[in-house]
Amino acid sequence: MKILIPLKDIMIAPGKRFDPAEYTEQDVITRIKKLYGVIAEVMDIVVEGEMIHIEFRDATPEKYKEAMEKLHKGVQEAQKGQLVKALNLFKEVLAVIPENLDARRNMAKAYLELNNIENAKKIFQEVLQLNPTDHGAAISLGNIYARNEHNLDVAAFYYDLCLQHHPDDAMLTCNYAALMFEKGDFQKAEVMFKQAINGGNMPNAYYGLALLYRMADKRDASKSVLETMFVRIPQQTLAKEYAGIYA
Repeated sequence: MKILIPLKDIMIAPGKRFDPAEYTEQDVITRIKKLYGVIAEVMDIVVEGEMIHIEFRDATPEKYKEAMEKLHKGVQEAQKGQLVKALNLFKEVLAVIPENLDARRNMAKAYLELNNIENAKKIFQEVLQLNPTDHGAAISLGNIYARNEHNLDVAAFYYDLCLQHHPDDAMLTCNYAALMFEKGDFQKAEVMFKQAINGGNMPNAYYGLALLYRMADKRDASKSVLETMFVRIPQQTLAKEYAGIYA
């Protein structure tokens, strides 16, 4: 399997991109192999201009088939709550197909459910090293840094990274708006809450925007946002009793 990745998209640390201008071509290869850790043992790396070509050594058809069966079984075990069994199966898959993103992504999710935040971060980061545009990994890292680490700057980096490739994701936009709200960037939060409303008609975006206006003492605007939500999303009428805290 071959992967083509822009050098500028490779990250050397959470929220920090690789700067190839600081290294010679051989230094770049050495540094990248170090970043990829044990995965580098089964891949060949070539740097051409601003791109990196990574080629993984293919498993035999028999081993590949067996590994994919283990991946399927691992997902089933995870769904049943057998997370340790699932993790062992995902590890066996990666021993044969180290570039398999589904196995890595599911492994990270299992670690997250086990509250092993450090391993979850590490594996999600590995997913992004192999595919810098991976939607799930970027969102998950953003959520981890926002909710578990309370590192809002790094969380914003990952949300922004994801939005660059998935600008129409209303849930992500709403999460990012809430993050900007918490950081005190109310102007950006307002813009993003509105984008989330337009893109997905999300209740949390309405509430966030209404609260933002309420804090700015724009009571009429806050009330208008909530009234619009109650019209567009009738099932939210049960929340009307709480509207007083916003309007």
